[in-house]
Amino acid sequence: MIDLERAVQINDGLRETSGDAPNLAFDSKYGIMFCAYMPGKHGSYGESRGRISLSYFPASQPTNIRFIDIVEGDDVYQPNILGLGDGKVRVFYEKYSREDRDHPWCYKDFDYINNKVSEENCVMIKKPDGEVVQYGHSVVFEYFEENGYNNHTYLCTEQLGFCTPFRHDDGYVYGAFPSVMSEVALFRSNDDMATVEFFAICPYQAQYEFEYRFLDGKLHAIYRTEKELNSIYYTWSSDMGKTWSEPIVIEQSVSCRPRMVLSNGQIIIAYNHYNNDSGNRPTVIQGRTSIRLCLLKNENPNKNRVLAELHSKYGIVNISVVDILGDLYLAYSTSELALEYQNGTPWVRGKDGVRYLKLGDIVHGVE
Repeated sequence: MIDLERAVQINDGLRETSGDAPNLAFDSKYGIMFCAYMPGKHGSYGESRGRISLSYFPASQPTNIRFIDIVEGDDVYQPNILGLGDGKVRVFYEKYSREDRDHPWCYKDFDYINNKVSEENCVMIKKPDGEVVQYGHSVVFEYFEENGYNNHTYLCTEQLGFCTPFRHDDGYVYGAFPSVMSEVALFRSNDDMATVEFFAICPYQAQYEFEYRFLDGKLHAIYRTEKELNSIYYTWSSDMGKTWSEPIVIEQSVSCRPRMVLSNGQIIIAYNHYNNDSGNRPTVIQGRTSIRLCLLKNENPNKNRVLAELHSKYGIVNISVVDILGDLYLAYSTSELALEYQNGTPWVRGKDGVRYLKLGDIVHGVE
């Protein structure tokens, strides 16, 4: 069992009472780790809209840290991040409003060297007919319907979904658009996601989160869906998303954000493993106190080698994993102070701070 007591807080606890949805990006030129996260407004607890912030620090020295706000506003939500190289990162976020349910996806660039945040831009979509339009749920749902898929929630009152953007050997950045409960539109981009284009649809309904990577001629994917407690599924495609295998439930998983990362030429999947042990403390919602990291070597993910188990009685939620030359680094939300519970909420979501830990090489020598 990896000792999470060594983890270091990497959100700004002096002015933030919540810390959620951490997403890491590493800059190999300067050795800097960037973490986009969602603190909400001061005095907010748990999962809170209102502000998207960025912390940055030497990857091996997280106590030498700085913070900068990327955007503030009642409607900003769900950060994501893409490293641009040369000390720059692109931070994405949803702009949510109850009046406009189309949910534009926006971004700002942060230049670490010059300590500068760019103006806001909107992510654009190049539709199959060549027209370029601003991202919105309606554009994605139109793409589904034109291809005969109609199982999504059209008037979505929640956020757009989550997928870690990643660079592939072909020069494209890849990602996906799930929704509150929908099929998944897979996209690629040749301009760092300023403009994206669809290339495939996964026909299974995902709830908020969908992750995928390419390896050995296949597209491997895990996703969250609303299927009682066991809510993380695995599927694969050998033809770039034209057809998909029958999904397999990952046993004893729990409703939370799953992840994939390439390390030493192999795929590691990471997901919340059901465990409601919070010791003498308040219960963490849905038993989200344990994480399992597995080596994806089998078409039934439940037969794969478990590389590491992580448990925290404080909760461990919404993880982000980055590989640096075979060593893994982890960020996650937790509720060590249980501020939400102490300020009137009868249960804990596990999101009052963001912590960071080097896991090291957990793959080397594992077959």
